[in-house]
Amino acid sequence: MTLLAKPSRKDVMLSSTGPSEPRTAGGAASAASQATTIGFDALIYAWPPGGIATYQTGLMAGLRAQGDVEIAFAGGYAGDPSFGEVPGLTRSAIRQRHALFALNMARSARLSSDIHHLTAFWRPPGLRAKRVVLTIHDMIPERLGEDYPGVRHTHYDKASLAAQADAVVCPAESVRADVIELLKLPPDRVFTVPHGRPDKIAPAPGSTFESEAGGFVLIVGRRGHYKNFLGVLPGLAPALRRTGLSLVCAGGGPFTAEERAALNATGIAGAAAQLALSPAELAAAYTNAFCVLAPSKAEGFGLPLLEAMTYGAPVIAADIAVKRETGGDAVLWCDPAEPEAWGEALQRLADDPALRARLSAAGPVQAEAFSWAKAARATADIYRAIA
Repeated sequence: MTLLAKPSRKDVMLSSTGPSEPRTAGGAASAASQATTIGFDALIYAWPPGGIATYQTGLMAGLRAQGDVEIAFAGGYAGDPSFGEVPGLTRSAIRQRHALFALNMARSARLSSDIHHLTAFWRPPGLRAKRVVLTIHDMIPERLGEDYPGVRHTHYDKASLAAQADAVVCPAESVRADVIELLKLPPDRVFTVPHGRPDKIAPAPGSTFESEAGGFVLIVGRRGHYKNFLGVLPGLAPALRRTGLSLVCAGGGPFTAEERAALNATGIAGAAAQLALSPAELAAAYTNAFCVLAPSKAEGFGLPLLEAMTYGAPVIAADIAVKRETGGDAVLWCDPAEPEAWGEALQRLADDPALRARLSAAGPVQAEAFSWAKAARATADIYRAIA
């Protein structure tokens, strides 16, 4: 779950006409005199909001400020006025996604661009573009598919699209290293461009989170598989009971039967809640949380981690390379394979108000290093290099 702003209508511009390591984008050739048209399809907006949609939205917004880049966007997101042309669109969520997908395919077939930037592992049929850029957000299915079969085949045509792409963009240097190793791509075609931080929005006034400020621990997003919620819960629960803190899980769907059983077994079911939150409510949760937990064993970038730091929430996170790139020294790190370490870290924060205050102050400073303007400039450099 992320704070997702839908694309501006200014981004909806249909066009009917036609390396040394590590390699981090930035400082490529000077801008061309004629604007380069960058195409984006809208497949990702037909799915429930998530990190990839947040990425594409932020990137397109940042690219609009680049003087030599124009955006050709297929449209097809919630709020698009052309939705009125699609019969039965509002009858059900599934029907809406199907209609969005069909609308995106139809528009993408008419889209012509100098470079098409794929942010999901799907190439629109009949796509007309001189060059193709692909963003690979993570290599989790390849790294953890044997341990978590449910994620093994979730990235569709990633390998074939990567082999055909003129450039591949990754959100972290550790992801880039995985892409080069596992997909056997030439290092000079693979670039690192970190994501941007979210714009802070005003927390929902008068929320329960405000009245219970500092009284709850927050986990944001999906919890299954490698997200490791059940893995850390046995070590976390005793510290929650000792400190009297409650547990709030934002997004990720209702607790599963297995999760409910684990919450009961650890004695904290009565102090745990799963909530679907609006962006303003999520902002309130970040602002008022005692701390945010990010226990996942793998990520591509970890937008909730960056969101939490942006709002000044102290963070306890799994000590993995990709999160280190994002969190730096502004996070309390834990071994994701050691449940007891999570309880110890939470107890440490409860016993040391100065440490909690230091993390709260350090988070926004660390988050300032990430912006969609920086990401757009670095990505535009890649476009210029391959145009």
